[in-house]
Amino acid sequence: MKERKERGLPTLNQARASRHRQLVLGRTKVPATSPQFWLWTVVVFAAFSGIYWWVSESKLASGKSATLAKQRALGQTALAELIPLRDRVEGWTAELAAEPWPGDMAPRVKLTDVQREPGVYLRLRSEHARSRETLRRAAARSLHDGFTACFFEQSRPLVADAPACKEQVDCEPGLICSEWDRCLKPVQPYNLRLTFRAMRVLSNEWSDEVNQVSSDFGLRVYDLDLDRTIRGDVPIAAEVLERARYVTIVLDEDPPGGLPAALEAAPGERQESEEERVQRAAHPARVGVWDLKQRERVVFLRAQASGAFVPVGARVVTDPQNVAAQQRQANSCSLALAVKEHLGRGSAGADVPDAGAPASDAGDGAPDAGAAAKDSTTNGDAGAN
Repeated sequence: MKERKERGLPTLNQARASRHRQLVLGRTKVPATSPQFWLWTVVVFAAFSGIYWWVSESKLASGKSATLAKQRALGQTALAELIPLRDRVEGWTAELAAEPWPGDMAPRVKLTDVQREPGVYLRLRSEHARSRETLRRAAARSLHDGFTACFFEQSRPLVADAPACKEQVDCEPGLICSEWDRCLKPVQPYNLRLTFRAMRVLSNEWSDEVNQVSSDFGLRVYDLDLDRTIRGDVPIAAEVLERARYVTIVLDEDPPGGLPAALEAAPGERQESEEERVQRAAHPARVGVWDLKQRERVVFLRAQASGAFVPVGARVVTDPQNVAAQQRQANSCSLALAVKEHLGRGSAGADVPDAGAPASDAGDGAPDAGAAAKDSTTNGDAGAN
């Protein structure tokens, strides 16, 4: 029998059969890929990933080195004079917090000198003065209060006309973002919390955080933080501290019965801090004043911060947050009056306000986050600004 001969070219016949099979079965036969192809694909991809990782890490490491170099330069130039001052203040604070209390010291300075000469102010809870770490964290929360309003002779800043701010970078050179979230010139006394905030970028913790950054975006955050400190906090701190003569430190001891319970915060409001809880209860406090030029202690006193707030006017505040703010101001003003008396100005003097009625005199110009401005206008709350 004669073998049947295939018509046409074999390759065309094979292609025709493949198309017919695809139409009938809905699939086509894919030729097998060489194993060497996949092997080289994996090798090329791994090599590309390794090179990309190496380039990214090198760039990130270079950026970290540049940021830390800028930090070291800041510590050796702009902040070089502030570091010894910070160390002295920390040492004086530890001296004031030492137990047992050695007793009051006869003042070696005139009251008017401390009140009127340029100075700096720091107020902490005594518990936070036990170590440098807790002291530095607490110093960042130190604010002007009823003590500064009743003790120092200061002019009230025009808050309403000042530009608003959220951070120091929002203010022009020479102005600070104050407790009122307004750009203002530094007032007497200068708040040391701004200096401690500037010094934060020199801490080991800040350096460790930079070294642990894992992305360019994260490093950019720290770089901007350093730039804001250089442009904002450092120039003001250096200028004010250069003129400062005295440093006043107030340490609040816990009340004999312990910390009072925290007030319940309204929705959207912050919780009452430990410092605020101490200051609204009657408690002993320690006050020390040091002469920055002579580097010697001139005031060393332990007194009671216990005042009575007497509301004036027909409208009486009953909101617990505002009542607590008023009591903080009364207690702080009472402490200030005790220091005044210790320094030689009798409580019967014409320019010394009555400790029992700080509503009209004691509260002028002292910010306290616990009180609302609308209540201060009718009830004399010293802390609402």
